[in-house]
Amino acid sequence: MKRQNQRYFTITAVLLAMLVLIVACGNENKPGVSAEEPAPQEQSASNDTKDATFTFKDTTGEQTLSQEPVNIASTVTYLTDHLIALGMTPKATVKSQNEDFPLYLKPFLNNVEIIGEQGKVSAEKLLSLGPDLIVTDTNSEEQYESYAKIAPTAMLENGYVAPDWQTAFRATAASFGLNDKAEEVITAYEKEKAEAIQSVHAKAEGKTLMVLRIRNDVRYYGDMDYRWLYDDFGFSRPDVFPETSAESRYEVLSNEKLPEINPDYIVLINDNDEIYNNLESLGIWKNMKAVKNNQVFQVASDSWFGGYGPNAATSMLDDLTRLFGQ
Repeated sequence: MKRQNQRYFTITAVLLAMLVLIVACGNENKPGVSAEEPAPQEQSASNDTKDATFTFKDTTGEQTLSQEPVNIASTVTYLTDHLIALGMTPKATVKSQNEDFPLYLKPFLNNVEIIGEQGKVSAEKLLSLGPDLIVTDTNSEEQYESYAKIAPTAMLENGYVAPDWQTAFRATAASFGLNDKAEEVITAYEKEKAEAIQSVHAKAEGKTLMVLRIRNDVRYYGDMDYRWLYDDFGFSRPDVFPETSAESRYEVLSNEKLPEINPDYIVLINDNDEIYNNLESLGIWKNMKAVKNNQVFQVASDSWFGGYGPNAATSMLDDLTRLFGQ
């Protein structure tokens, strides 16, 4: 009997040892329990930290911030337009030529601080606001070092030299890894543009149009900035039409040249009342077809000249529909 009990205990011990060995081998094959790997909670925390970082690429290379910026400052109006459309609305930006933000951006900029004018940003004001990120372009290369001392700074290529606002906007989006968002915005704009084209078609077809800006002189703009009016909306170019480029965006006109152009419509950007009032008093101006037929349409400089983004472009569509739509 004693010998049988001893044999029983021996078999039981062997079975228990085998069971422990099987369980140990099974655990070695399961993820998440190895000493070399973090436990599930530790792994999740690590991923959350990684996802919280924010990387952007600019003309100086690539930078990674420890977290996504929420207090952004923009030193250029068209970049403010881009950032709004990308869901990165800044907390501080520059004012327009008047004492406030451009009208087409104002609805998006409640409680946003003014940090000066484009090209004349107040470093003291910027410093006092303590931004997480400053967004500027290569027009501000001389200011880059001072900006970078205040906060991480994204210096993007000058968007104004791009062939159209869409190209400039895509470049901004690419810098922040938001290419898909940019395409959504552009697609929505193209749909609205197609509707505007249908609306103005009857008044545009066969009618000549000139874009005139009164600054310190009289400037006649062409395809560099307004090709879309002719190629997309169907307005005709006057026989006398300026050759323009990124380096020469307009032709300065003498008063005597105006009768040679004599368009059906004039889209007027007036940034100098004194010169415009003097122009209006001249017989040369009064005898132009568009003037006699009350077809001179004043539009906002902020959007039609200074704007170079989706919100400015949408604002111009609204103006065309209002002025020429059926």
